[in-house]
Amino acid sequence: MGSAYSRAALRIRIHALPSIFLTLNPADIHSPVALYFAGVNLDLDNIRIEQLMTTYKRAETIACHPIATAKFFHLLITNILDTMIVGGVLGPVKAYFGTVENQGRGSLHLHLFIWLDHDMKQVDMKENIRNTDFREKLKAYLEDIVKEDLDQFKDEYVFENFDGIWQIHEALHRD
Repeated sequence: MGSAYSRAALRIRIHALPSIFLTLNPADIHSPVALYFAGVNLDLDNIRIEQLMTTYKRAETIACHPIATAKFFHLLITNILDTMIVGGVLGPVKAYFGTVENQGRGSLHLHLFIWLDHDMKQVDMKENIRNTDFREKLKAYLEDIVKEDLDQFKDEYVFENFDGIWQIHEALHRD
């Protein structure tokens, strides 16, 4: 079977360099679903801020239930991979390979290589990126597939007491 490194090196030899490398690092101590897996009595359809414990207590709960936390991680990663790889969010995928590691506090994260199924090689990309039309199409493609939308978390009830706590550096404001 070999080490994770040797398996990744073999895939690179077979498929060339991956198109995408990413790390998925779920914030398990902030996830109501992870807490639910760890045995905390939560109504996942109607989470209230007062149901959640302090950050320290959540971290302690997660640390005391490593199997439940691993099951949460597996469920979350499986759903992400089903959406990205099987669901085709990234377009056709030729192959993917990931290794799971744990951090010092025991939480899991995934390093993932993804090979998109297209004929473009890195050398072709270097040449094509000089073309303005190609750059614009690539930019549009990336903007279409890469999303981060936190609007669903802007529930007035949850954040009503946090006014003034969230400070954004001036350079990050978009006017």
